[in-house]
Amino acid sequence: MDKILERLEYLKELLSTLTDNFSTLGIITAVIDVVILLAIFFLLLKAIKAKFNIGKIVLFVFVYSLLLLVTYIFNLNIVFYILKFVIPFAIIAIVILYKEEFRHSIDKGFHITSSSTSSTSIEEKNQIIETLVNTAIYLSDRKIGALITIEGQESLDSYINKAIVIKSVITQELLTTLFYVGTATHDGAVIIRNNRIMCAGVILPTTDRYDIPKSLGTRHRAAIGISEKCDALTIIVSEETGKISVTRNGGIEVGITPEYLKTKLEEHYSVK
Repeated sequence: MDKILERLEYLKELLSTLTDNFSTLGIITAVIDVVILLAIFFLLLKAIKAKFNIGKIVLFVFVYSLLLLVTYIFNLNIVFYILKFVIPFAIIAIVILYKEEFRHSIDKGFHITSSSTSSTSIEEKNQIIETLVNTAIYLSDRKIGALITIEGQESLDSYINKAIVIKSVITQELLTTLFYVGTATHDGAVIIRNNRIMCAGVILPTTDRYDIPKSLGTRHRAAIGISEKCDALTIIVSEETGKISVTRNGGIEVGITPEYLKTKLEEHYSVK
């Protein structure tokens, strides 16, 4: 009982200190303090899931420094303490966990890493889109699982270099063969750059999100994972249901029609 009373007394003293002896201004300041603290943690959680680039890292450092200065000037003690002592350790932990992403981001910040210098004509793009849609339909009808990632503006060389090199024209026959059960490339992804199948058997990074429906398997989680790290678009065909899905910018659309897939591919290729 004495220990409980001691803790309550300590809590009372702490609240008294934070609210300037429970003054009106002190209470308002403490509430603002807590709201800002919650907002910081929310943004930090979002930052962990976001794809990194050198611009975002610089922005984060600037905002962190600005918040540290503002909280010091306005005596927002809770936030100032967290920013000064806790956040740096959290940042170190994030850097350790995502060291590869940071390395690639810094790489891209100091070196121009566009997907390719070659151009693809409108006719070629239309033909590629038609081939990809027909391939998705073929695989879907036969419930053959597939994962096709189409590179955007950001280079996927770090994945291409670790996979089975193909560097071939895009054909339905080749794509379907790569995903047939029993082949060495069946469970991996195919990466397409412009008018070429660059590689197959790619191991994509899976998402860490906890809100993904359990009905979505490893292929879907991998497709979401790569979309969180770059601007690629990925087509998924479910081996269990035959449903076609697509991921881009961290989002997934499940069970789409071939017509809708065509629209998404046209949007993707329009910015390439």
